[in-house]
Amino acid sequence: MPKPISDPVHRQHRSQLLSQVQAEIQQYRNQSLHRAVLTQLVQEAPPLKMRRNWDIEAKVGNRPSFRLKAGSGVIPIFDRIGGKLLILGATGSGKTTTLMGLTKALVKRAIVDREEPIPVLLKLNTWSPSQAIADWIVNQLQAKYKIPPDMSWYWLDNLQILPLLDGFDEVEPAKQDDCLQAINELLVGHLCPLHLVVCIETATYKHCQNRLHLNGAILMKPLSKKQIRDYLIKAKSRELWLNIEDNASLMKLAKKPLFLSLMALTLEELLVESWKRLESLEEQCQYLFNAYIRRQISRDYLSKNPTQTPEQLRQWFSWLAQQLESENRTEFSPQEIPRDWLQTPEQKKAYSLRMRVISGIIWGGILLWICIGAIRGSIIGVISGANMGLIWVLVTRSFSWNERMEQFILQSVLSSKGYLPWQYRRFLNHGTQKLILQKVGNQYRFIHRLLQRHFSQM
Repeated sequence: MPKPISDPVHRQHRSQLLSQVQAEIQQYRNQSLHRAVLTQLVQEAPPLKMRRNWDIEAKVGNRPSFRLKAGSGVIPIFDRIGGKLLILGATGSGKTTTLMGLTKALVKRAIVDREEPIPVLLKLNTWSPSQAIADWIVNQLQAKYKIPPDMSWYWLDNLQILPLLDGFDEVEPAKQDDCLQAINELLVGHLCPLHLVVCIETATYKHCQNRLHLNGAILMKPLSKKQIRDYLIKAKSRELWLNIEDNASLMKLAKKPLFLSLMALTLEELLVESWKRLESLEEQCQYLFNAYIRRQISRDYLSKNPTQTPEQLRQWFSWLAQQLESENRTEFSPQEIPRDWLQTPEQKKAYSLRMRVISGIIWGGILLWICIGAIRGSIIGVISGANMGLIWVLVTRSFSWNERMEQFILQSVLSSKGYLPWQYRRFLNHGTQKLILQKVGNQYRFIHRLLQRHFSQM
């Protein structure tokens, strides 16, 4: 049984968590490609409500599927099926955007009504088969939102958590069926939440043997020719529309909202006739990403860093993407660079040497303090020096000084080898401003997993 939680503590943690989720949604929406189209091309200031421009097909129980009305949100379907919903769609079809819109509405409800469960956005790629989903949720609430486990277990036991699960497509294929089974076990257990939403790519879900025992599903439909035309004309990209309307492969690419937004933003960098001559959809996709990268790696950053080149920026993004892909991750913190990012014996030797040097300087300073007291012949001085050494050790431990020192040295080694710039956070923040990266809390990620994969292969 969870420990009793006092009402003031409960209210404090609830308010904290809702504020964090609300900020996460706002960050995502502010850093979306669709918003960039609205502000930069449509020139809405401030941008109006971020309307979806794709159709959604809903399936409730065994009843025939139906299309949602244009402009209508997902919340009516969520309510109609009792809040247990599966969101399906192709890569780049608007699944995560739809999930964020639903989360925004659910957060508003939870702020107004304390009886409503707290929506939390969690990425399933951090789950492992050794964990029950309830245990994993508690661990994630602590890691991502700093919620104490006792509080999380209390919420789960009282049906006060509404899990919104994304990132299933990043779970290792061999573990995906186990993951679906673990979610189903949560749905029939005593900790089954009132509501649960899972977001999965359609092709990935089709390849799984297990099926989620949810009450209904919605499917992101490809954009129609008319929707593509209206979007591009509104975004002042009529020339692009005239060039692609009769090209079957480029129209296939434009049917996904992700690529349509990229096309609109990248028009000035596109040599459409050369683009049309590419033989495969994959090549056309790579061409579009390369054009987008050229557009976003801007002169304003380079003018403040005259020793850096566009090629260096691409290399730094590429190296970062390679590390994330090798670990099957999409998010990272510049304060938590893993030690295994040091890939050569030379780098590991440089790291160990710098750690020993800095540690030696610190402990040498402590011993020097003690020796000065001894030379003066003062027992009090020796004791004082020893006490100062003890205080120093306690202070550095209490403020995670050792971890910060390790991170500083890791960054210095990787920077000296050219894998990342010295002013790393400034570089990441610039990547966020230029919509190559997104920042959520203290974590950074590429604007889409496809862009991360593209950089990793450059």
